[in-house]
Amino acid sequence: MSDASYYYDKAFIETALTASEDGHRTIIGGMWEELGALQIEFLVRCGLKPEHRLVDIGCGSFRGGVKFIEYLQPGHYYGIDISSEILEAGYEKEIVQRGLAQRFPHANMIETQDFSISGFGVRFDYAIAQSVFSHLPIRYLHACLKKIHGRMKPGGLFFATYFDCPPWHDFDTPLTHERGGVTTHPAQDPYHYRASEMVRAARSGWDVEWMGDWDHPRNQKMAIFRRR
Repeated sequence: MSDASYYYDKAFIETALTASEDGHRTIIGGMWEELGALQIEFLVRCGLKPEHRLVDIGCGSFRGGVKFIEYLQPGHYYGIDISSEILEAGYEKEIVQRGLAQRFPHANMIETQDFSISGFGVRFDYAIAQSVFSHLPIRYLHACLKKIHGRMKPGGLFFATYFDCPPWHDFDTPLTHERGGVTTHPAQDPYHYRASEMVRAARSGWDVEWMGDWDHPRNQKMAIFRRR
């Protein structure tokens, strides 16, 4: 999967993590407090309760994770990422230093290249992928939704952000989003998608709902996949 994103480049990651004291925050896009708070507040409004189990897809260094860990019952937050280096940096600098290790045991995070969450041995009520699909071509979305589906409880909700390409814009040309100023592309990182492509990626087993704008500072929209 090395063609998808610079997050698959270990040399790049190692350099970024050691570039500054907060390199583990910068490498995942910054906006640490703003996006962390946005995620927990949104999911709570959508029904997340402390007793639910949540898996964070592409959790990185736990920008949203620290908020979820503080809110959920101990051991009910899980995270996966393609980079063990980012996971370990986040665990040491955010989880351990905040005194959250008892609420989030090390075994609740896994490095995986293929979105596999079966190793946790539990079924989830909620899942979130914040700024993951924005870095990946469409075939990865198919793979992610297929893997996550099998480990969600019936009716479980998977929240995924993405850059939307509106129907009036030529999909095959770059698109600069007014809010945040990010320029997205059809075939390179960061990617944009049409809503219809998200539906096709879900295929059978999911119902798709559109939250659309949820006040993301870089104008990523929200799709909600409900497991049948």
